[in-house]
Amino acid sequence: MSRRKSIATKQIRADHWDAHEVVIIRSLNTEDEEQIQDEIASVNANSQVHLHTGRVKRLTLQRGIVSWTLTDDQNRPLPLNEQSIRGLDRADSKFIFDEIEAISAPLSAEEKKESTTSATHGIEVVATASHSK
Repeated sequence: MSRRKSIATKQIRADHWDAHEVVIIRSLNTEDEEQIQDEIASVNANSQVHLHTGRVKRLTLQRGIVSWTLTDDQNRPLPLNEQSIRGLDRADSKFIFDEIEAISAPLSAEEKKESTTSATHGIEVVATASHSK
């Protein structure tokens, strides 16, 4: 089975953005997924677990956006921070989220065919005898 070997990056641009506006995204890895999942749950003082599934898109954007040249209505650069991500137009956040999901997806059948990586049988655990005196 083939796999991605490194974090991929990609420059994206939506058709409705100004010509100078681009976003650089990266693929997500296991650590990113763990961080996102950990941050969507909380436990209150009564030990009740609450899931905040509405945070998934924002947390994905925060982890997957490397940089951007987005600007506000007065053409001032938007800082890349949580507040700016929260303030993105819904269509923009969906576009960026979908692109991060696509670049993070498992290899397609065609990509697997083109891969030169051969499959391994996993980690071999070898038991060693302990020598006691």
